[in-house]
Amino acid sequence: MGKKRTLALLPQLAGTQELASQPMAQVRLSASAGTGKTQVLSARVLRLLLQDVKPESILCLTFTKAGAAEMADRIHERLGAWVTMPGPLLAKDLEHLGEDISPERREDARSLFAKVLDARGSGLRIQTIHSFCQSLLASFPIEAGLPPGFSPIEGREERQLALDALSSMVEGWIRGGREGDLQRLRGLARRLPEESIRAYLTKCAAASEYLFALPDGEGLHAFVRRALTGIDDIVSVLDLACDEGGFDRDALEQLRHIFSAWLKKQGTSTAQGIKSAEIIADWLSRPPTERRQEMATLRRAWLKADGQRFEKSPDDPRFGPLVDQIDTWAERLFKLQR
Repeated sequence: MGKKRTLALLPQLAGTQELASQPMAQVRLSASAGTGKTQVLSARVLRLLLQDVKPESILCLTFTKAGAAEMADRIHERLGAWVTMPGPLLAKDLEHLGEDISPERREDARSLFAKVLDARGSGLRIQTIHSFCQSLLASFPIEAGLPPGFSPIEGREERQLALDALSSMVEGWIRGGREGDLQRLRGLARRLPEESIRAYLTKCAAASEYLFALPDGEGLHAFVRRALTGIDDIVSVLDLACDEGGFDRDALEQLRHIFSAWLKKQGTSTAQGIKSAEIIADWLSRPPTERRQEMATLRRAWLKADGQRFEKSPDDPRFGPLVDQIDTWAERLFKLQR
């Protein structure tokens, strides 16, 4: 048989720890992890019991189940040890708590374990905040608007119900021939792994009131654009911006001429200059609707594939200001139509 483990004496409480453990004081204790908060709180509970406070009237709340279990173990283990602890050692424990060490107080300490076991409601209540709130709801379900006898859903059951609901939704799309929704789901699957898709759809389900607020028939893109820009009809705004009078045609024509006159030292037009001038001329020749659709192509007249301006540009003082002016207008339209 193994040796019986001897419980170490309680640490000596001193300074602010002793003040925080005083049973009749109202205390707010704040300290970083590992500095002995659980030790001080456990000592406070022991001192409350030694002051003849009924065990069932003491409530200890923690954030985690592990914290509640650790605190309950410490208190019950100490009370159990006091039953058989030699007098001098018990006196030392009480002294470390800042309590009286008289024979009468030591006898009180030895009786606490049985007192806690016999207390109404299973003795000390050391619970997580969640379990305490659950017990309140179970005691007053009608007042909380809940059916009597309800039980909280567990995490695993919640995840399974969510998966079942998602599966039923997709099966409904297939049966109903909702190809648009299925196509969007396939597009999502090409960009995200399975677990990320589930997490994303779960977040959408949790914000269902926002999804139901979307107007029927127009889709999400138009709704989001209008919410961000305040513009109700994006297409009409873009078409007007690309029509004559909706943009500075003279500035764009000047830029085209600058590209056409972009000469090398040898006296021949550069290939980039010719290409850029042709892009602008082609864009100007189109009707407003096609201009809107070719906005990205127009910007390639002065931007590289990575979206940066050409490293070499025409040696013309008007070039920089013109590009600044035109690209600000073109970039806004390009972003609106995305």
